[in-house]
Amino acid sequence: MKLPVFLALVLCCQTALALEVRVDPAGGAPRMVVDGRPVRARMFWGGPGSARLPVSAEARMVTFDFTAPISTSTGTMHFRFGNKPGEVELDEIEVHDLDSDAVALRRNDFDGGPGDFAREWRFWPTDRKNTVGTVAVAAGVGRDGSPGLRIKLTAPPDGVWPDFHVYHEPKLAFVEGHRYRASFWVRASAARDLVVAFYQPGQPFLYLGGPSTPFENQIHLAAEAGIDFVSCQIPLPWPEPGRSPDWSGVDAICRMVLRVNPKALLLPRIGMYPPAWWCQAHPDEVMRWEDGPHESIAVPASPLYRRDAAARLAALVKHLEQKFGEQIAGYHPTGQNTGEWFYMNTWKRPLNGFSSVDRDAWQRWLRAKAATSGKTELASGQAGAAEPSAEVPSAAVRHASPGGVFRDPTTEAELIEWADFQQQMMAQCVTEFAHTVRQATGGQKLVVFFYGYLFEFSGAPTGPAVSGHYALRRVLDCPDIDVLCAPISYFDRGLGGSAPTMTAAESVALAGKLWLNEDDTHTYLASGDQPGSRDHVDNVEQTLAELTRNVGQEALRNFGTWWMDLGATGWFDDARLWQRMAQLRTLDQYFLDHPTPFRPEVAAVVDERSLLRVTEAGSLVSGQCIYRAREPLGRLGAPYGQYLLDDVLAGRVHAKLYIFLDAWTLSPDECAKLEAVTRDAATIWCYAAPGGGENLTGFQIGPAAPQAAWATPTRLAEAKGLHTAFGLRQKPRPLFSPVDATAEETLFTYPDGKPAVAIRRRDGNAAIFVGAPGLTSELLRYAAREAGVHLFTQQDCNVCANGPFIVLHADHDGTFTLDTGKPGALRDVLTGARVAPNVTLHRGETRILKY
Repeated sequence: MKLPVFLALVLCCQTALALEVRVDPAGGAPRMVVDGRPVRARMFWGGPGSARLPVSAEARMVTFDFTAPISTSTGTMHFRFGNKPGEVELDEIEVHDLDSDAVALRRNDFDGGPGDFAREWRFWPTDRKNTVGTVAVAAGVGRDGSPGLRIKLTAPPDGVWPDFHVYHEPKLAFVEGHRYRASFWVRASAARDLVVAFYQPGQPFLYLGGPSTPFENQIHLAAEAGIDFVSCQIPLPWPEPGRSPDWSGVDAICRMVLRVNPKALLLPRIGMYPPAWWCQAHPDEVMRWEDGPHESIAVPASPLYRRDAAARLAALVKHLEQKFGEQIAGYHPTGQNTGEWFYMNTWKRPLNGFSSVDRDAWQRWLRAKAATSGKTELASGQAGAAEPSAEVPSAAVRHASPGGVFRDPTTEAELIEWADFQQQMMAQCVTEFAHTVRQATGGQKLVVFFYGYLFEFSGAPTGPAVSGHYALRRVLDCPDIDVLCAPISYFDRGLGGSAPTMTAAESVALAGKLWLNEDDTHTYLASGDQPGSRDHVDNVEQTLAELTRNVGQEALRNFGTWWMDLGATGWFDDARLWQRMAQLRTLDQYFLDHPTPFRPEVAAVVDERSLLRVTEAGSLVSGQCIYRAREPLGRLGAPYGQYLLDDVLAGRVHAKLYIFLDAWTLSPDECAKLEAVTRDAATIWCYAAPGGGENLTGFQIGPAAPQAAWATPTRLAEAKGLHTAFGLRQKPRPLFSPVDATAEETLFTYPDGKPAVAIRRRDGNAAIFVGAPGLTSELLRYAAREAGVHLFTQQDCNVCANGPFIVLHADHDGTFTLDTGKPGALRDVLTGARVAPNVTLHRGETRILKY
């Protein structure tokens, strides 16, 4: 055989053997596939970290050993004390190399006074963000009455604990593979947990060791349950020009996972944050808020940042593919606030966008718009609108809400355009990095991104559009993305809650992509005040109830998930939790073998474009209409889907009941399309009527000016089982009323007696206009009955159903009469026991049934 032919065959064989992990759209029921074989999209997400050390008023010496995963001369030791007032005393801190008998950290006994701390130790934060901690060398507080280090913690005035910690300057030397022994003396004023860890500073910090890490044990437990996908944070080496990248930290984390589970498939999370030297070299590329630049975060619209970050991302992917390619499932680039690609400080008042790079990108955007349209009108389509200035709109103008809830498309066209610009810049950044990964992997691996939190950001305090997440359609149209993800909503996720999704998840599936829930449930093992901690559960039974609800719903809606040890302290370090994941394999396997699109009879519809017009003052209304609507939707007694308005307009959604949560900016042509699409269905129109809405709602919608946006049921409503008043006690502007509604059509009234909610038949189907912001489960159930929707229960219960399965999660104690609508016996998926139609449940209990 000739050499070129032989080499070609070898290359072909290598290509054929390369691991491929992608998403199969499966006709609207996306599945993850490995080398063409459908697999469960169930994962563990964690990271190296130290187990908590209990300390108390009884002083003791603490000693632990660890093995250094890399060689470094910039190691540091951290002490964290938990979010609890009190005092902690430390003394005789030292570290020895057990293999060479060298001293890694000489004994720090603080006998020399304050200088012994200041010489090598620091605490953080040191500025006004430190509202909780003081550190001092004090006489008599150390071992045997010697001087020692006293850390005093007080509760923060605002209730928000910073990440207060004491740390050694990063100059400790460790040798890869060497064993080290750390020891220190400790006493606390009252029982508390202490977290001690060694790190190499970087982005992110690389964990070097500490007391036994629960990370490896959780990988093992997951593997025993058949879960081989492991996601974790890895560094993004980004060296200064002329220097070579250091891959040791990247390799060390991968080797750590594979040492525990050689069959693991890794999905590394990669922070796309530029290092400090880059930010210092390019100060104009760093984000600037109205009160100045105070974060080392690059502007998403910056071409320089995108170019340099993409180059580093490509280099990292190529390195990992060459070294661990057969164990890499895909890549998850992250950035901006908490890595989730929404603008930094979205939940805070100061607005961003004031760097020169933002201004330059804004000018390019406006020129491109003008060149494309050949006009000076803005994207809002308002003829006669003034040409926008080249300067970024001022903070004062952006904070202002002169028209109340909505921007005026004539006088505030520039602000609507700016809102669109910020969404598109974030989406463009995401899709460019996605393309980088797709090219670097040759299209063989998953590309995963956080994006599309349409429901979650609808109540952002300065308006939904400050988030940058309202360009989901652009991201869905990107061929380089396989998986979109978000945490389970931090609203209504606790015991008895519906654990809602942040996005229009069914539109994600319609686009052929997999939606993945990040399940960072605050299990009974969790500690700290991370997001979701207010829903902490107290025992393993409660934890299992929440996790079973979550995985059950995810299976029926064709979602992926990872169980996330957010605190890196062992939130899922219990074999009983992973045994439940193993028990749920039969549920997942059904949908792998029988791909079944989730097509519920109730569609909750959100419009991205409308939310670009919501002002800072309007977020109260949009939050009530969209963010909070998921609670009554979850309890209506039937499953519901979450869709983008453009999918409905395109005829891709088929439901018996459409709930238009924010269809506030429809054109006449879109109204006509919706009229045709919904002709044979019932509809609910929330808060404001769309343009030309008379044909859709059936009512003449006029202004209202009650004392509050509060809706009280009429006698007619009471007779129909509608007893719960709802809305806002405030008086947002504007408010609307179906002014021509008769008494026989009016279900709720405002405080001034004008109709607030009314029902009218449109082509024989119910159309309900809801003027007060919000919904109730009673009203939704009434509308569902009017629409002929099958209700599994006639009372509040979190219900999800697809194929032959029903997931129930009770929001209250009671007996629930189930109507499956199909013949056959009901059986419990976990126990196999037969279940009667009358099911008694305690609040927070989950049952998964099959018929």
